[in-house]
Amino acid sequence: MIEVKFLTRFLDITGEKAIEIEDVKDMATLIDVLSQKYPDGFKETLLDDNGEIRDYLKVVVNGDDVRSLQGLETPLKDKDQVVMFQTIAGG
Repeated sequence: MIEVKFLTRFLDITGEKAIEIEDVKDMATLIDVLSQKYPDGFKETLLDDNGEIRDYLKVVVNGDDVRSLQGLETPLKDKDQVVMFQTIAGG
């Protein structure tokens, strides 16, 4: 099982703090599964028009930003933890 935690904006979209997902090989597959489970705005909120994670959002796998790993091709395995959240910026 892969544990997915939702914070900030994603908590509002999903209505859940955390879920467990089985049988996903990589980040792209996980996003597809989550988009089907939460059809009202999940994918549009997470990805830009080019299909990349929006700049102001973070997706981390076991504490590492997927951008520093393999992006949407980042492999996932049993017992991984994925956390999705919107970064906070101030001026």
